[in-house]
Amino acid sequence: MTAQFIHLRVSSEYSISRGLLRINEIVANAEKLSMPAVALTDLSNMFGMVKFFKQAEATGIKPIGGTILNLISSDANEGEILCLAKNNEGLKSLMKLISLAQLQQKKGKVLISLEQFSSAYEGIIVISGGSRSNIFNLFKQKKIKELKDELIQFRDVFKDDFCIEVQKTGRGHEDEFIKHILPLAYELSIPVIATNDVMFSRREDFEIHETKVCINTGKTLNDSNREKNYTTEQFFKSTKEMRDLFSNFDPDILFDNTLRISQKCNVSFTTDEYFLPEYPVPDNHDFNSFLSELSNSKLQKIIQDFDVKKQYTYQERLDYELAQIHATGFSSYFLIVADFIQWSKSNDVPVGPGRGSGAGSLVAFALGITALDPIEHNLLFERFINPERISMPDFDIDFCMDKRDRVIDYVSEKYGKDAVSQIATFGTMAARAVVRDVARALGKPYLLGDRISKMIPFEPGMTLEKAIKNQPIFKKMIQDEGEVSEIIDLAFKLEGIARNVGKHAGGIVIAPGSIDDFCPTYFDPQSESVMTQFDKDDVEAIGLVKFDFLGLRTLTVIDRAVKTINEYLFNKNEEKLNLESLSLDDPKVFELLASGRTTAIFQLESTGMRELIRRLKPTKFEEIVALLALFRPGPLESGMHEEFVNRKHGKSKVTFPHKLLAPVLSETYGVILYQEQVMQAAQVLAGYSLGQADILRRAMGKKKVEEMEQQRQIFVDGCANKEIKKATAEKIFDLIEKFSGYGFNKSHSAAYAMLSYQTAYLKTYYPEHFMAAVLSTELSNTDKINTLISECKELKINVLQPNIKTSNKYFNVNKNLDIEYGLGAIKGLADSFIEHVLDVRQNKSFKDLFNFTKKVNVHLGGKRSIEALTKAGAFDELTPSRSIALACVDDMLREGQKNSAQMEGTTDLFASIEENLNFDPYAKYVNTKELSNEELLNNERDALGFYFSGHPVIAIEKIISNMRSHSIGEINDELKRVRIVGLLNSYRQSKDKSRKQVAFISFDDGTGSMEGIVNTEVLERHHLLFKTNSILIFSGSVELDNYRSKELNRRMYKMKVATISSIESQMTQESRAIIIDARNLSNESIQASMRDLRNLNGDFWQHGNCKVHLKILHQESEAIIELGDEFMLIPSNENIKLLQGLFGDGSITIN
Repeated sequence: MTAQFIHLRVSSEYSISRGLLRINEIVANAEKLSMPAVALTDLSNMFGMVKFFKQAEATGIKPIGGTILNLISSDANEGEILCLAKNNEGLKSLMKLISLAQLQQKKGKVLISLEQFSSAYEGIIVISGGSRSNIFNLFKQKKIKELKDELIQFRDVFKDDFCIEVQKTGRGHEDEFIKHILPLAYELSIPVIATNDVMFSRREDFEIHETKVCINTGKTLNDSNREKNYTTEQFFKSTKEMRDLFSNFDPDILFDNTLRISQKCNVSFTTDEYFLPEYPVPDNHDFNSFLSELSNSKLQKIIQDFDVKKQYTYQERLDYELAQIHATGFSSYFLIVADFIQWSKSNDVPVGPGRGSGAGSLVAFALGITALDPIEHNLLFERFINPERISMPDFDIDFCMDKRDRVIDYVSEKYGKDAVSQIATFGTMAARAVVRDVARALGKPYLLGDRISKMIPFEPGMTLEKAIKNQPIFKKMIQDEGEVSEIIDLAFKLEGIARNVGKHAGGIVIAPGSIDDFCPTYFDPQSESVMTQFDKDDVEAIGLVKFDFLGLRTLTVIDRAVKTINEYLFNKNEEKLNLESLSLDDPKVFELLASGRTTAIFQLESTGMRELIRRLKPTKFEEIVALLALFRPGPLESGMHEEFVNRKHGKSKVTFPHKLLAPVLSETYGVILYQEQVMQAAQVLAGYSLGQADILRRAMGKKKVEEMEQQRQIFVDGCANKEIKKATAEKIFDLIEKFSGYGFNKSHSAAYAMLSYQTAYLKTYYPEHFMAAVLSTELSNTDKINTLISECKELKINVLQPNIKTSNKYFNVNKNLDIEYGLGAIKGLADSFIEHVLDVRQNKSFKDLFNFTKKVNVHLGGKRSIEALTKAGAFDELTPSRSIALACVDDMLREGQKNSAQMEGTTDLFASIEENLNFDPYAKYVNTKELSNEELLNNERDALGFYFSGHPVIAIEKIISNMRSHSIGEINDELKRVRIVGLLNSYRQSKDKSRKQVAFISFDDGTGSMEGIVNTEVLERHHLLFKTNSILIFSGSVELDNYRSKELNRRMYKMKVATISSIESQMTQESRAIIIDARNLSNESIQASMRDLRNLNGDFWQHGNCKVHLKILHQESEAIIELGDEFMLIPSNENIKLLQGLFGDGSITIN
């Protein structure tokens, strides 16, 4: 009987820098080739190991766990060794070795010394001899003695667990090595195996693998200097193919050894245990008794003012929950979570009200883990812990975004740094990114990859297949262009492959001891973070417990707002605001919500949600809960939201599938909206326990036919006991099944509705403090800041420009209830410089720019920071004008250099100047030319990301007044056609129903904004004009924009654009005369300006067709002088700016 070959060296996609095989492909290949076992041996990691074991065992194939490590030998040479775990002890040894190697990596290389390895190798089979091993390199270097010495050393250290591997993959020196090593191995009694260093499934996949390698190394396939470490032979070969390959080297022995090793390796990841950390309880308690005592004592404080009957209801529920928690063994879990939440609250770390199904637990509410009373809000414990189907509970905890890391630090200190770890995630090659990556690897021009990727819609879950199906122009591009087709063919094969290692947003693992006893760790040198190598699902599969420490921006907003509000209330001798004691039925809050003005209100600010809120007009907290459950794809697509709104307002009749369901469905007007209602319906109608009802809910979610038929029968039989006819029961079951597909977790919805209500309350009663807090969490998002400042204007809140004397890093509210602009929102301004300025400002004030320079180390910020402050207007209170402030920048930096020297102990050169009270620091800048309005606004846009103090269209009002028929603010229902001068804010191309190219645009003019649609013909004629932030003339028909009118609660209009033109083209074509307003100038100034006019270069006055008129004051009367024909010019932007420079900003009008 011929020996069976087993692949013992296989790299998957999780090797990241190499390897193409997905886990399911490894298992499928082994099954297809009738191999009884197969190994997974990724480079320095076990990222995919749990998934590999699960899939292999499910298929009936024996999984072998291992890895490839970079070993530093005793002679200080590096080389790869292949390691396989013989048993669970060996698996633990390997996990520890991998974790240690990760921590001591150098220049991106994960290394382990022979000394470290040999001290912890218990239960590991060690294999050397691959093409990157040290013994193979010694052979290539003809160091035969050193090679033999290393083999002897390895044999003596690892004994029977050491063997040699030989390969025939088409790489140099392999045959010679085999011929030399076989007799040497025989001499030293070291077994030899054959491996194939598998990287991909089929020979044809070689090019795809090479492309992946190039993507990870940043090389191109055609780079003649790149290392070519792989060959076409490294595919998943059959036993026959391997036998043919090694036919000259006694394959039976080589193959039989692979089988023997596979039989020696017996590892299992399967566990029914949960490995919880040991919570420290008092000596006279165990976990159960301590949880009971704590929960009962805290519940008594909550229910002390309740009537006796209500107290009994709460005590009964608590006793029931505690019994279930004790029985399932999760007491310590509750204690751990309660502990770090209590620490957070005691240490000024805001915590959310809870999310997910945990809000259904009264024990959690009593312990302060959640902030919602589950009995009051009709939430179910069994949705969280089902005693009839035990699984690990999962509290998802939201913390203030800025302070979350403090909680992680606390947990690390309490349970030990080695026991706490964040969790790895794996970034994959998604559709848009893989196209760019492949184009780069193929050496194609960047613009080609960019052009292709932009054809792929930017949507979650988008794939190349979907993009080709939904974008006909993309499909045609692939068919018509060979280079594009080449890129897409390769991209298809790499799409979804693991590309890099990331960090889970909030997942934390706390182990009962060192993490690497249970799971290998990964070290990210950039963030210096240690993470589990298993992802969140695999961590839970091996019994470790994941805690979600999620950073939520809204908690940061609420925290900032409440602190500043309470300062404000303290100064007014008023009672502090406590959001936890708010009543949830404030009519003014619901009035705000019903208006749809929900910008910045948690979960309620999207356009679609605002429309739904306006239609629903919520009047109670339960309807906010319902809104969050309704505004999801399932309910929206099914029309459930329409039915809910209509039933609330009496447009549709409220009905129930059965009269027994009236108490269950009354709060949602007979609509089955929540998963909890599905459970309660089964309980009420068919006698299910809530645990059984939760199993029914899960079954309905999975839609497994066999399981559903079983549940249907149980349901119908149960209904029969309530005298409900079979036909009725069947109909109700079908209805429940239908709605269960849309049903949402009410516990989660209710918890988040609490945050929605709290933010709505803050916006209703303290809008200035609330908006300042919201703005402060968006410092780096200038687009968002612009939107929020527009909202402040709508709320009649005054947002002041940045001011170096009064602004802080964050937006704050002053005593006049104006919002001071946050310095941290200025682009290009270094945080360290802001902190330095604020530190100086605590003890010193600034009189002027040079006084500022004397007190502040301006070189900490550098020219970029000083210019940013100047352009933003932050120095306006220290200087006569912004133009002078800009002119001072270089001198400030020079003076700053001198002042730095003074700070180090040299003489104060400016002491005498300081004593001279009449000294004018700006005397030398008196002739500085003033900035035009346009320049001032453009500077603001550079520094703030948008125009703050004005609008560029208003800034050129006199120039464009005759080019438009109306401003946007003047449009009304009577107008049919208009001509608008507006600033183009956004431009998006799409296809209409007939598949023709159209564009959707938005523009504004400082008096209002509107949107427009541009048809194919206009788009083709004027496409070069469509540049955001350009001022254009839009002509066309206008009509009421119903959608935006409802959204903004005022009349808004939209335009069907017929023509588009630039300001300059309009001026040159239609302008007949330019009027220069010189009424404010003295005769001497006018004469000087006229001399300057005459002296302008000859080109200025050549080919002109536009006359120039001069408006002056003569003996208190206005006069208009028409200049001669020699003063005829072309009214271009450049020429207008020249005239404005001579006569002043705003002096030019065009007729």
